Amino acid sequence: MVASGTLSPDKKFAVIYPTQQPEEGADAGNYLISLRPFAVLGKLDTKWPYFKNESHGGLTAEWSDDSSVALVTLDGKWGPHDIFLIEFRDGKLRRMTNVLAKAHDLLLPDYRKAKPERYNEYFDFIFEREDEPICELVGAKQVQIEGHATTDPKGLSRRKWSAQVKAVWDIPQAKFTQQKITRDPANKSD
Repeated sequence: MVASGTLSPDKKFAVIYPTQQPEEGADAGNYLISLRPFAVLGKLDTKWPYFKNESHGGLTAEWSDDSSVALVTLDGKWGPHDIFLIEFRDGKLRRMTNVLAKAHDLLLPDYRKAKPERYNEYFDFIFEREDEPICELVGAKQVQIEGHATTDPKGLSRRKWSAQVKAVWDIPQAKFTQQKITRDPANKSD
């Protein structure tokens, strides 16, 4: 099924999701497609694909005006699980990068140094989102990233870790050109 929040401005590209439940399809996932002519361009490499009517999830896309770049967000309970930067050239998929995973990697050394409790058995820490997006496109050349990561979104842990990341991902160079990490002063660890 085509996810309505993912259609490109030129109506050529979108993301599809399975209508069955996760346990019914071992290969179920979210796919980037071309609509005319119909073709599967690539699978979004995520552990938790979006399924219709699944709680805590959402699937949306932010596109550049020329439909050459998209940010596809797969949401979880507290914030995004994955944010894919998808680049096109001549109507074909050029590159797909999980920019949220790249932001995670920026924070990982500080997280490891703090030795906090993990968020859960699947994630060491998560990115929280209130009303503002964590990643935003700046034309077709940059992604601005501003997010809060934490091991404890409820604020209940004794060994909590949280930090802010501000970074700029340069799309043509496929790398960060700016980055700033600030650990929250209220972090507690043994």
